[in-house]
Amino acid sequence: MKVLIATGLYPPEIGGPATYAKLFEEQLPRYGIEVLVLPFSLVRHMPPIIRHIAYAWLLAQRIHSTDLVLVQDTVSTGLPVTVISMLAGKKFIVRVPGDYAWEQGTQRFGVKDSLDDFQKRSYGLAVGFLRSIQRFVVIRAHRVIAPSEYLAKIISGWSSRIKRIEVVYNGIEISETLPIARRENLIVSSGRLVPWKGFGDLIDIVTAHREWRLEILGDGPQYQELKDRIQKSGSEGRITLRGRVSHAEARDIFARATVFVLNSRYEGLSHTLVEAMSVGTPVVATKAGGNPEVVHDGVNGILIDALNEMTLESALTRILSDAELRRRLGAAAYERAKDFSIEKTVEATASLLKSCVS
Repeated sequence: MKVLIATGLYPPEIGGPATYAKLFEEQLPRYGIEVLVLPFSLVRHMPPIIRHIAYAWLLAQRIHSTDLVLVQDTVSTGLPVTVISMLAGKKFIVRVPGDYAWEQGTQRFGVKDSLDDFQKRSYGLAVGFLRSIQRFVVIRAHRVIAPSEYLAKIISGWSSRIKRIEVVYNGIEISETLPIARRENLIVSSGRLVPWKGFGDLIDIVTAHREWRLEILGDGPQYQELKDRIQKSGSEGRITLRGRVSHAEARDIFARATVFVLNSRYEGLSHTLVEAMSVGTPVVATKAGGNPEVVHDGVNGILIDALNEMTLESALTRILSDAELRRRLGAAAYERAKDFSIEKTVEATASLLKSCVS
């Protein structure tokens, strides 16, 4: 069996699709599946539209020698895959990491609503066009993969014509040993620097507590805005934007953190949240999206309401002042992370791929 993986991101690019494209390329052959990867980075340097046409051309040259296509987003690679698969008579599976129309609407078209509210309203031609592309792709997919039950529910609302949605949780490497020492009062957060991740509020909270320190990993359109916010607050010595870091470096930083914070108002299922838990780091996360499927409040982490600075500050104060609570939550977080191992993700994906060509 031969599978072509169409991915918008591929190492050295960072992000979930890049991580999983490389993971599947390396691990699926163990299940008797030959893998060919076609990254969008081959054409990203071209002008918009032209690059999508070029990608479709590259896809058309390769698709006839494959049994199935696994595509990792609904627009950049999803649209070309849908068109070429229909012309070639090939099945494809689409993995939907999030609502692309909502993400772009939030970043570019003035959308202020939560993801749940977004599903109920209209926002003009540009957002409507992106929604139409997503719907076009998922309707024609042989199967749809969602990384959480929450996101599966969101996707199911896009159309009653979607054939079948499978939930396959994101997988990560589980550390064999846990760190012995952690830095005192070090808060770490990570993710793409976009408005819905809530980094601005986290910066404001840490600014008000002179004994706390904060490191934020990642890059994105809010980088300069957040940097200016830190400088204006006079907290450059305690709050650091680390920018892009390697996967190994990120895990090392998580391992020495006192607490990991995910202050997002939207998550499909957070890869970095599970990564932090896998090294025994206590976590504070919002109740948004798929987070409650990972964190059980008071058992293996603390869950808070999204967009609520007061509850976030209270949770951080509580966890940073209680060593026994940190120990208990960190140990339980490590055990919970084992449910999201790479082996389980690859095995579930391999089983799904094989079922589609049998």
